[in-house]
Amino acid sequence: MARRILVIQLRQLGDILLTTPLFRAIKFNRPDVHLTFLSHEMGRLIIDGCPYVDEYFTYGNDWTLTMHLRLAKTLREREFDLVIDSMNNPRSAFYALATGARERIAFKSARSFVYTDTVTKSGESDYVVRERLRLVSAAGFSVPANDSLRLLLPWFEKHTAPVMKLMGSQPRFSADCLRVVLSPTHRREPRRWPLKSYAVLADLLTREWGAFVMWAWGPGEESVVDEAMSLCETPTFKAPATTFRELAALIANFDLFVGNSNGPSHVAVAVDTPSLQLHGPTSARAWSPLTDVHQALEGSPAEGGSKSDTNGAITSISVGMVYEKLQAMKPQLDLRAAARRKKGPRLNWSVP
Repeated sequence: MARRILVIQLRQLGDILLTTPLFRAIKFNRPDVHLTFLSHEMGRLIIDGCPYVDEYFTYGNDWTLTMHLRLAKTLREREFDLVIDSMNNPRSAFYALATGARERIAFKSARSFVYTDTVTKSGESDYVVRERLRLVSAAGFSVPANDSLRLLLPWFEKHTAPVMKLMGSQPRFSADCLRVVLSPTHRREPRRWPLKSYAVLADLLTREWGAFVMWAWGPGEESVVDEAMSLCETPTFKAPATTFRELAALIANFDLFVGNSNGPSHVAVAVDTPSLQLHGPTSARAWSPLTDVHQALEGSPAEGGSKSDTNGAITSISVGMVYEKLQAMKPQLDLRAAARRKKGPRLNWSVP
């Protein structure tokens, strides 16, 4: 039975976050296993402090071939019994093969020859987490029924400074109202819902729900939020600058997240904040858990096009469609807001 296991998911932030349930599933079966994780250095924003990872290796954008070969040699010296490669691209396949592990598992692809066992992806689109857990099952581990899909993103009281700043500077944040965070950014333009639509939604939530509406942003995205706010007719608020963990703590203290299918949308799922993801060319079934409190809307394919080339398909999602979906979720949101007001601020990731 494997005693030393390597899990590989090199990037992006959202994908790394969506891989974290594999750690818990492995440790659920074998708490004594030495679990190592390999990713791009961006992964430290998520993995540092994770209680299920015993060792962690990263690489950087500026690495030379010599540096990659040195890391490959280090991984081989660890004598892994099992490698689970949830990314399965050329670089991850190189590292998996370099380990020399007697068992290497990945999804079936053109690189299947690198692995000792491969898993065929489901015929129908399925939530990425559920799909990746099939790799764990293929390795002979059972997947725990309770909380098996829950994402892991450790954050602590030291990350709540932006929350406390809002409480001290914005009276409406502490008022008896729903808190809504909007995330209008995405690095790919076809996956961005129009800023004008976000602004109309923000005005609607402010007027009809009396909501406190805040815009989330990350490095290089502040101008996008500034533009969205300039289109609003009602007062909305810009989130303070945050680190990734501070963003998690901030979203955890809101009652609803609405945004594109981006990194922050997965953070909302990780911190148990109800969410509505907006999708254009991407599959809602693949990227949202689709539960009572985590919902998604998909744009229609462009006329004459297919789902794979839906230029502007996300624009087919109307503000009315979004508001109708949110109205259906509102009873749950009201209950969450009431519980949040009773308990006070969430100060760490372990508080449900």
